[in-house]
Amino acid sequence: MTFPSLRRIRTTFLIVLYVLALGTAGVLIYETFLFARERPEFLVIMGTAPTATATATATATPVLGGITALTNLPTPIPTAVPVTSNDFAANVSLSGRHPKSGRYVAAWFPPSFSGGARESFEANKDILDEISPFWYATDAAGRLYGDRNDELVRVAHEAGVLVIPSIHNVTNDHTVVINVLSNPYIRANHVQNIVNEVLARNYDGIDIDYESLPASLRPAFSAFIVELSTALHAHGKLLTIAVHAKDCDYCGLGGFQDWVVIGQHVDRMRIMTYDYHWRGSGPGPVAPLYWVRSVAEYARSVVPPEKIFIGVPFYGYDWPPGGSARGLPWSDIEDLIDSQGLTVNLLQRDARGEVDESWFRYRSAEGWREVWYMTDDGLESKLNLVQELDLAGIAIWRIGYEKPQYWDVIRRELVEDPVLIQRAINPLLPEH
Repeated sequence: MTFPSLRRIRTTFLIVLYVLALGTAGVLIYETFLFARERPEFLVIMGTAPTATATATATATPVLGGITALTNLPTPIPTAVPVTSNDFAANVSLSGRHPKSGRYVAAWFPPSFSGGARESFEANKDILDEISPFWYATDAAGRLYGDRNDELVRVAHEAGVLVIPSIHNVTNDHTVVINVLSNPYIRANHVQNIVNEVLARNYDGIDIDYESLPASLRPAFSAFIVELSTALHAHGKLLTIAVHAKDCDYCGLGGFQDWVVIGQHVDRMRIMTYDYHWRGSGPGPVAPLYWVRSVAEYARSVVPPEKIFIGVPFYGYDWPPGGSARGLPWSDIEDLIDSQGLTVNLLQRDARGEVDESWFRYRSAEGWREVWYMTDDGLESKLNLVQELDLAGIAIWRIGYEKPQYWDVIRRELVEDPVLIQRAINPLLPEH
C-alpha cells in the first residue's frame, strides 16, 4: 500500500471519529436540556440559574382558595458579614432594644394589618418585641407565595418591634411541603428563596410554621432547619420556629420535629401550647396549666431555656352538641355572655392538676353549646410558669383576638419581673 493511501485512510478515520464525537455531544446537550425542564432546581444547584435582577419583582398568581398570591422572583443578596455565634444576637437589627419587658413578648399577626389587629398593635407596641405576620406559604417547587405589607414592616420597625414573618403550610394541601423538604435540590432552592425574600423586604428573620407532617420526615426537616439557620445567620437574620406541644420526643403531632437539633440551630422555639382540646375534639380546656407545665419542663430538658417561648391562646372555642368547634375572639365571647346573661364557670383544677380556664353553656337552635377560654388568672399562671422555669417569654396566637385585660396581666407580670431585676443587680453585688 502506498503512503498516500495510508494518509487517506487515517484522514477518513479521523473524520468519522469527529462526527461521532459531535453526535455524542449533541445527544448529551439535548438530554441535559430535557432534564433541566423537568428539574429546574438543578440549575440552581449548579449555579446556572438566571441572574437576579437589580430590583425585587412579583407576579400575581392564582392559588388555592381563590387568593391572589405573590410569587417572588430572586433578588440580589448583599455580601454576608461574618457573624460568630457569640455575637449573633448583637448583630440582629434592633435586637439591642429587646426584650422591652423582663421577658420576650412575641405575637403572630393575621395577614391583614387592619381592624382589631392594628388597634391591638398600636395599643401595645411599647411591650411587643416581635411580630410574625402569617404571610407566606410554599409551592411544590419551593417558591414562596402570599400577601405581605411593607407598611407593617415600617411601622413595626419605627416602634422597635422585630418583623419575623411566618411561612406556613396551613393551606388546602398541607402536605405540599413534604416533597419540598425531602428533595435536597428543591429544599436548597426553598432555602435560597427564603433568604432572598428576607433580605429584599428588610425582615429581621423568618418564622417556620410547618405542621402535622409525618414522623418519617424527621431527618429531612432537621436538615432543612440546619441549612436555613446557617443561611440566615450568615446575614445576621433570625430563625424562629413554631413547634407542636409535646412532653416526650415522639409524642403527639411533633414526632417529625427533633427538639435537640432544633434547639441547637434556631433562635426562638415557640411551642404551640394550646389546642389541648381542639376543633375536632369534644369540649374542654384549650390550654390547661398542668399540660403546659409538662410540655415546658420537657422542653427545658432538651432545649436551652433562653430559646423557649410558651404559646398563649388569645381565643376560645365554641363547641356544638356534635361536630367541630368554631374559634372565637374575645369580642364574640363577650357578646354571647352579655346578650344572653350567661353564668361563667371557672375550672381551677381537675384530677390532673391546675387548669385555670373559664367555660359556659348556652342554648342555640342546635341545642346546648359549650365555650372554653383562658381566664386572666390562667394567663397569670402561665406567665408565672415562664418565670419559674426561666424561659425566654411568650408567643401569642394571635393578636387582635384578645380580651384587653390580658395586656394588663402581661404588663403587671413581665415589666417588673423580679427574677430579671435580681439578675441585673447580681453583678453589682460583692462576690458576683
